[in-house]
Amino acid sequence: MDFKRVYTSSKTYYILTIVAFAILAFTITIAYKQVLRMQSSAEMVSHSLHVYNGISLLTAHFTQADSEELRDELLKPGDSNLAFETYREEGRVSIDSLQLLISDNPSQIERLDRIKVLLDDLYEQLQDLNDVDYEADNTILQYRGAQKTVISITLYQLRSIKEKMIVEEQRLMEQRKKAYASNKTLAPKILLFLAFIALMVFVLSFIRIYRNKARIRESENFLKSVLATTDNVVNYYEPIFNEKNEIIDFKVVFANECNRDYFGLEPDKMLGRSVIKLFPHLKGSVDFEKLKTSYLNSEKVKFDSKITMNDSVMWFHSFVTPLSEGVLITARNSSVEEEAKNIQLNLKKRLENQNLKLLDSRALLANIFKSISHVVMHFKSIRNTEGAIVDFQILFVNDRINPITGQIPEEIKNKNVSEIYPDIFENGVFEHLVNTIEVNKHTEYEVPFEKNSKTHWFNATAIKLGDGVTVTIRETTGEKEKSDELRKLNDQLVIRNSILTDAESIAKIGSFLWYMDSDTTEISENFYRLLGYEPNEFKSSLKKFRDFIHQDDLALYDLKAEAYFKGETSEEYTYRIMTKTGAVKYVKTNGQFLNRNGKQVMIGVVQDVTQSIHAAEEIRKSNLDLKQSNAELESFNRVASHDLQEPLRKIQLFISRIEDVDGGTFSVKSQNYFEKVKNGAERMQGLIQNLLSYSRIDNSKTDLELIDLNHVLDKVKDDLVASINDTGAEITSDKLPNINGVFFQMEQLFANLIANALKYKNAATSPQIQIQVQKVAGTDLPDHLLSTSKQYHKITFIDNGIGFDSKHANKIFEVFQRLHQKTEYSGTGIGLAICKKIVENHNGFIFATGELGKGAQFIIYLPA
Repeated sequence: MDFKRVYTSSKTYYILTIVAFAILAFTITIAYKQVLRMQSSAEMVSHSLHVYNGISLLTAHFTQADSEELRDELLKPGDSNLAFETYREEGRVSIDSLQLLISDNPSQIERLDRIKVLLDDLYEQLQDLNDVDYEADNTILQYRGAQKTVISITLYQLRSIKEKMIVEEQRLMEQRKKAYASNKTLAPKILLFLAFIALMVFVLSFIRIYRNKARIRESENFLKSVLATTDNVVNYYEPIFNEKNEIIDFKVVFANECNRDYFGLEPDKMLGRSVIKLFPHLKGSVDFEKLKTSYLNSEKVKFDSKITMNDSVMWFHSFVTPLSEGVLITARNSSVEEEAKNIQLNLKKRLENQNLKLLDSRALLANIFKSISHVVMHFKSIRNTEGAIVDFQILFVNDRINPITGQIPEEIKNKNVSEIYPDIFENGVFEHLVNTIEVNKHTEYEVPFEKNSKTHWFNATAIKLGDGVTVTIRETTGEKEKSDELRKLNDQLVIRNSILTDAESIAKIGSFLWYMDSDTTEISENFYRLLGYEPNEFKSSLKKFRDFIHQDDLALYDLKAEAYFKGETSEEYTYRIMTKTGAVKYVKTNGQFLNRNGKQVMIGVVQDVTQSIHAAEEIRKSNLDLKQSNAELESFNRVASHDLQEPLRKIQLFISRIEDVDGGTFSVKSQNYFEKVKNGAERMQGLIQNLLSYSRIDNSKTDLELIDLNHVLDKVKDDLVASINDTGAEITSDKLPNINGVFFQMEQLFANLIANALKYKNAATSPQIQIQVQKVAGTDLPDHLLSTSKQYHKITFIDNGIGFDSKHANKIFEVFQRLHQKTEYSGTGIGLAICKKIVENHNGFIFATGELGKGAQFIIYLPA
């Protein structure tokens, strides 16, 4: 258990406070019970005293029977009966009083019952004595003497029982005195102990609560400091309700200083004001609904929003947290991230282009290996448990091995050399390969090979690569005969070097070779020209090149140079240089380390990227313009979806009512005009709906999924079944592929193309629509299309309709462009523009070909 956490928890001390109250209540209860016990003990002692008094009265009562006075009183003539009854009543009262006092003591009650019996006997004896004549003779006197003797015996028995009762009461009195003394001694101690515990708990709780309060104050001060220095907007809103208890707005309860920095709003002046008045963009927005949702459902909500304040567009990533009677909004300015995303997107596209170039380079390298006359092989070392090389695995061999040995490269790849070429362990070749790897030094050797009873000699060069060796083998049997060919190869090399020099000039690239041990460099001619000098105009070195670095980029250059010296990195980076003429250029450097003759060298290139940097800036500005255009398009969508359609719906409503009420009274001419008005309104509605469809085609590609175009075609056929049956059209299709796309957009694309073919059908024949599919390489696309994918699905829609003139092939994909009058064919001129936007949204291409009277073809390329 984490005792420290329990000790430092405020909840623990709240519990202790409650416990203290409980102990205090318990103490009061114990004290009350102890007082009751003491009172009970005192009452029991008092009770014993009352019993003593009762016994004493009873004793005095029956003792009177032994006195001469009572006897004389009883023997008086005349009222003796009255005196006796009075005496007897006194005894009964004493017995009843004592019986009430000892009602809780069975043994005393038993004794009292015997006393009752003896008293009754005593009364009878006294009564007998009273009934004897006062003037009696001697016999009567003897009888009276005997009667007195009996009375004395009865009195003796009564005294004996009385003594036992007194002894019993004395015993009870001692017990009750001890209980009273014990309660009187224990009660203060218990009360003092419990009160001390309660006091300690109260003191500890108070100290802890006081400390927690101090910590809370420190936390509040710290929180205020954080809110004052944070880069995030932190606001607290409380809801405003209408008469129906619905949230119509929020009021600002707290706002930090960032409101001034980002929105130009003073935090103190924001307090108590309406959120919608401060931020009008929230009115009726999704963001406002999320604020309400967070408050009503007591759940956290996060969202991204774009805010335009003071002609400045900012992006914020907001977190809404329900808190107390309102919501806490923490908004982080993510404008830089949004810009970074756009930059990243551009970089991604550049990377994709570079990957395509890399694929081309790989293809070129493969072609080079196929075209060269040398055998190139790469072996990977196979080591035993001691780390010694015992064999090699063949990882690569080019096609030139086949004319020499008759072997097919794919069949010997990934096999061991000991299996394919066991002779190398006998002719010394194995030792050459092992030495190349262990010594890290390239090795040249000759090896014979028997073919058609003739010895062919080959010259081999082994170079270490990782934990393997690359072997280049060339045949030297006809060295002299091949001297002319070698000369030609040298000439080609000179030409290639010339081409490379020209390529550096065209690409604004300079190459360099840096000897790290001596800090000397060799740079290409175009490198000199990039610096504004003629080739070899100065002696190059890393120190000399530093003089050309722009003053603001010297720190970055020195840092990279130090890393290069240590051999830590060779990453690409961009910086500025000052040319001989004082011009500022952006250059990008990249290089790699090599070991040449046992020395560490770096080879690399420097490229002038000034135009690219400036172009990137232009792109950034263009992106800003594009954002403005998108905002205008969104404004148009709102106008088109409501402001334009609302009056149009009213026009159509009143057209319908006029037609219903007065349609039968129109003249022929008026009926014709009325039909034109009605058709114009319907056409306007179709234009607006198609414009909305065109503008709402999303190019974010966030909802791409794998879709079967066969299912798309089947659904389109079902939707157009009435038109297909009316025209007698026949639609045939190859098996369509699966693509990554948006289902409803593909459905709209197919529907528009097939509907066009049905609409512009040839009046003399039934429509024949063919859909052909072919998978093509990206390099096979028409020259005017820029390929971004390795392979494409080519989908062609062919119809036998009226066709069109090929000079209008591009025009038909423009918005509102029509090749026919609206009286000839219905339509809005937007359908094919929607098709083009959908295809481009899927990174594809669409174009059309046609011939008047012979149909049209719509060709679509979609990435495979």
